[in-house]
Amino acid sequence: MKRTVAIFLSLLLVCGLFGTGVAEGKTYDIVYLTPSTASSFWSQVEVGILQAKADLEKELGVTVNYSVVGPAEEQQTEEYIQAFENAIAQQPSAILTATLAIDSTIPKAREAHDAGIVLNFVNCGLGVGDDGANQDVYNEFYYCSNDTIGELAGQAFIAAMEKEGLPIDAGTIGINMNVENEALNHRIQAFRDYITANAPKLAMTDTYYNNNVVEKSQTNAENIIANFSDLIGMYSGNNITSDGVCNAIRAAGLKDKFVAVGVDSDDIEISALRDGFLSAIIVQNAYDQGYKCMANAIRTLVEGKNPETAQQVNCPPVIVTLDNIDTPDIQFMMNPTLGK
Repeated sequence: MKRTVAIFLSLLLVCGLFGTGVAEGKTYDIVYLTPSTASSFWSQVEVGILQAKADLEKELGVTVNYSVVGPAEEQQTEEYIQAFENAIAQQPSAILTATLAIDSTIPKAREAHDAGIVLNFVNCGLGVGDDGANQDVYNEFYYCSNDTIGELAGQAFIAAMEKEGLPIDAGTIGINMNVENEALNHRIQAFRDYITANAPKLAMTDTYYNNNVVEKSQTNAENIIANFSDLIGMYSGNNITSDGVCNAIRAAGLKDKFVAVGVDSDDIEISALRDGFLSAIIVQNAYDQGYKCMANAIRTLVEGKNPETAQQVNCPPVIVTLDNIDTPDIQFMMNPTLGK
């Protein structure tokens, strides 16, 4: 009996010592289903995904067969859903994705989940993140709170007004956004709420939507500039929207005594910030979200369960201005590279 117990304990010890290597040599197929292959933001997410792939393959001794699919532009939501269907049909080990079409994506997410595919969302999921919506059909969601983005944009806007010497008791702010959906609406409403609470005499336009088309965003901004004589600035809720707004502001020469705040970062926004046509950018850590999304998928596959204690994890954004844009951390956040 004692010998049996001793052998049993020895086996437990061996399992404890070497259990972390049980996945060594295994191969997993993982698909990144991006909302846009042309977007710099989703490319930054992919840099994080690829770095996590490299790090976890080395750490765990596994191989990840990686592929990326998705439409060229975010507004191609039908093509996104078709790409989702095709990805599910391939029966990969995991799918990493973000969606701008929540209602259409939910049944596909359920199909993937029921097929035993590890499904992780990054940045844009099946709800706002904070609400835990539809969490029964996916494994993990790494996001940046849209409420936080809107609130920080409001803070940055008023701070920029003060820096420009603009009074906060008069004027109109132009409001611009790419598309209207349950999650992204929080970026707009949280901004409105912050301005109303902290500068209640400032007016705000209706939200001008552009369907994520730069040229439409520019036209919207030009119309706002032409129609509001007391315009003191603009808020743009994503980078494509901000690109068009920055183009309009630059063309109109609205540099001094004018405030513009954008979200996310790309070359047009960064150039506008450096040239004085953009006051601040609310930057999400796209790399970090992508890295965590892939690392979690691999660990879930290896361990057979989700290693996170929370199913929705918020990755906060930062306010980027001329004062901090050249710091190493901010530079990497806006232009991540492999092998950091």
